[in-house]
Amino acid sequence: MTGLERARADLARGDARKARDRLKGLVATFPDSVEIRGLLAEAYRRDRQFPEAGRWGYLVGDAATDAERRAFERHAGFGWRGRITESRLRRLLRTDELAVIADDDGRGMLRTLPSRRHPDRPDGLGAALARAVATLRAALTWR
Repeated sequence: MTGLERARADLARGDARKARDRLKGLVATFPDSVEIRGLLAEAYRRDRQFPEAGRWGYLVGDAATDAERRAFERHAGFGWRGRITESRLRRLLRTDELAVIADDDGRGMLRTLPSRRHPDRPDGLGAALARAVATLRAALTWR
């Protein structure tokens, strides 16, 4: 039985903690596996750890809900010290290439990454304009 099969069996038995432990080891070994990331998001969701569920399903359409993604953004501090950078997101998601783990929805999120900010942060006109310019530049880069 492989580690992935064991993690699935753990989830089926309701042992999300043990499944998470196995899956975190697997994501370190196979950082580009969307399937492992989706299962890891599910394991965190079962323990009601929504920021972590949003983290592991962040760029994979149905692996996380919008609420879980916002919880991850709030937890990761998107925009408190400026905008989130690709390099920081790669560290948070433990991958060298974000586009490899992103589906169509995720690639759309990558295009708007420079405009992503902490959901609770109030915004002024200058910051909104700077985000709009950064988003336009990123959209041209990701084509």
